[in-house]
Amino acid sequence: LLKSSQNLIIIEAKKKDIDGGFNQLAAELIALDKYEESESIEILYGAVTLGDIWKFGTLDRKRKHIAKTIQSQTIPRDTEEIFSILIGILSLKPGQSSIKR
Repeated sequence: LLKSSQNLIIIEAKKKDIDGGFNQLAAELIALDKYEESESIEILYGAVTLGDIWKFGTLDRKRKHIAKTIQSQTIPRDTEEIFSILIGILSLKPGQSSIKR
């Protein structure tokens, strides 16, 4: 768990299964929702990775809705995009919920 004005959970997928890993990420986001007391944080962010493959997800705390990116990002092809997403999430201010790339 990386904490800033936003929280970001990054987990490693087990058994080289990115989709199964996303299920684990969803469970972690739900647990973080129960743990996080600040209501100013509307969206919780997470990522699941195999090291070279990354998939991102969010939990909308008000709607209780989990969303995931359709497309996976890979290293080295999408390294710049992956870092842009990570930095964007950690740079968000409380109440701000969209990442500008």
